[in-house]
Amino acid sequence: MNYLIALDDGHGMETPGKRTPVFPDGTVMKENEFNKAVVNYLKAELERCGFRTLLVAPEDTDTPLSTRCNRANTAGAHLYVSVHANANTGQWGDWGGIETYTWNKGDSLRIGKLIHQELLKGTQLTDRGVKDGTWLYVLKNTKMPAVLVECGFMDSRKDADYLRKESYRKECAVEIAKGICKGFGVPYKPEAAPVTKPAEPAYDHGKHIAEAVKKLGIITDA
Repeated sequence: MNYLIALDDGHGMETPGKRTPVFPDGTVMKENEFNKAVVNYLKAELERCGFRTLLVAPEDTDTPLSTRCNRANTAGAHLYVSVHANANTGQWGDWGGIETYTWNKGDSLRIGKLIHQELLKGTQLTDRGVKDGTWLYVLKNTKMPAVLVECGFMDSRKDADYLRKESYRKECAVEIAKGICKGFGVPYKPEAAPVTKPAEPAYDHGKHIAEAVKKLGIITDA
């Protein structure tokens, strides 16, 4: 069966407050920078494994939650996955970790646990557990199993350093994809390694002249 996965990059690029505190270099990371990057990587990961995908919030603005859910429901998606980065006080602190929200039963909980387990296999951030997310809008208002992942805290210096790395964003996408594959009994297909052409030997000008002289039968003094 060609399963359809609805992908939600939480919030919008200009949603107030959804960003890190100021880093020492004077920059900030908006939450949607992380969320959108992970979802775009995840889309490619899932499609390579044979899934169909639906971006429920492709706009640059903060797409209403009702619109996101309606798009998934109308399309008949088999799973809804919402990607986020967490926050505590909005000021730098020593908290952090990964947590996953699902329904407290059924395929939502089953697949959510699988995704959470995969996320914890990569970068060793604190395990904050799989939690009851039935109060969350996108879990309450979708007709299919739904999972919301918080991949780290934007106001934790440790977590935030990961969140703004492209390597960590790709890692999260790969791990979420592996969890989804396990949930649907679909083999995970890793990205093919780039083909590296063997390096050509360096051109030896002296050797080339010597071989030419030999072919011509020219005798030279040593």
